Amino acid sequence: MKKIFGVIIALFICSSAFSQGIKFEHGTWAEVKAKAKTENKIIFVDVYTSWCGPCKVLAKTVFTDSNVGEYLNKNLISFKIDAEKGEGPEFAKTYEVKAFPTLLFINGDGELVLKAVGGKSVDEFIALAKSANDPKKQLPVLAKKYNAGDRDEQTVLAYIAALKESQGAYSEVIKEYLKELGQNKWKSQAVFEIISKYMDDPKDMAFSYFVKNKKAYEKYADRKDIDDAIFNVFKMNLIKRVNSEGVQIIEELTETSKVVEEPLRTHITNYFTVVSSPMEAYANKEFRATVDSHIQNYAIAWEINNYIDFMLYQKKNEDIPEELKLAEKWCLKGIELEDNVKWRTKYITILLKQGKKEEAEKLVVEEFSKSQKDINKSTNKVNALYESARALVKGELFTIPMAAKKSEEWIRQALKIEDNLNNNSVLVSALSAQGRHQEAAKIITKIGAMDLTEHEQAYLKQVKAYNESMLNTSK
Repeated sequence: MKKIFGVIIALFICSSAFSQGIKFEHGTWAEVKAKAKTENKIIFVDVYTSWCGPCKVLAKTVFTDSNVGEYLNKNLISFKIDAEKGEGPEFAKTYEVKAFPTLLFINGDGELVLKAVGGKSVDEFIALAKSANDPKKQLPVLAKKYNAGDRDEQTVLAYIAALKESQGAYSEVIKEYLKELGQNKWKSQAVFEIISKYMDDPKDMAFSYFVKNKKAYEKYADRKDIDDAIFNVFKMNLIKRVNSEGVQIIEELTETSKVVEEPLRTHITNYFTVVSSPMEAYANKEFRATVDSHIQNYAIAWEINNYIDFMLYQKKNEDIPEELKLAEKWCLKGIELEDNVKWRTKYITILLKQGKKEEAEKLVVEEFSKSQKDINKSTNKVNALYESARALVKGELFTIPMAAKKSEEWIRQALKIEDNLNNNSVLVSALSAQGRHQEAAKIITKIGAMDLTEHEQAYLKQVKAYNESMLNTSK
């Protein structure tokens, strides 16, 4: 954030109120460890690289959140390290960091307590930090108890969870525990939790037992949850193996799925068909029906988003009425799963592509109110403003003048808090959508004067190209 001097106290208080995220330590890794040991605290380490997009999203949307800052600043010591600079390469080697972002929780002795890879939401990250800070859930503590012969259900489940989160060999622990438990005790809550959360091998003896005796687990979960557990074992096995073994494993998994009763077996094979088919398959009505069946029963939100985009944007350029109608249906399912500005504006875009402008405009007005409520209750106001402003100028929404105008209003509020590349790029889009191309060009020049990385410079070129294309379209 730019430092602005000479402003009135009220403005200073207002802007600083939105900056109470994580306070990261500065200094060497040895100094941070020493401080953690003295204060008897766990260290959170954000391992990132300068080119990692998800790292930047995490830093912008999660680490700046006031709730995240409140918990971590009070309970943990936080440290950031670039895996490619200074101490970074050696640090990454020591803690086997192979993907970014990697989130590490380490004690003052340098022992790994918890490890997670990839982006997290605010709630997910706080939950992760709380688990790392709970001695009952810390990997070294749990490993010591388990290796000493503690087979209490709570201990075993917590140990498996910590190993999975830290990318450890949890499947071996599962096999050992189930073997020691004995098949006559497999009809338990603990076994259901293991199958539903951690199992990824449909040929495992315990999974076969679970499928054959699934009715016995209805005392612990409803039938849909049990079917979800079975479906996810096949799904996770495919995800685990497909990159190294290729789509030919689908034939093997399809054969294995014959132990599953209908209609769940069909849902499993439908999933295999959907994920293994090329984008061109969306031109086929029968294939779209298969995708539709999967979406209505087992697809999660980000998958549905991909299916919509494959069909409408990546398969071909022209819009086909029956495909747009199906995309509208799928989008409603997405909203049912995740009711947020991204899904709601995607729905409006699909209506506009169908020529339903009056209905779309009505929903845009409703969106102003819904998004404003989300902004007001957000603990990271600048990000909420950015997400809402950006959504209103994506897709076909730029054709609705009031959407672009509201986008400009919100992003200018965000810019008062954080004058950065992302917020300025949305302002360019909002101005371009209103035909104010010269003003947009000035913002692009302003962005060009910022200290940008190579990847950010490439993004700036895209922003500039967008403004120029909009200018040419308006002529």
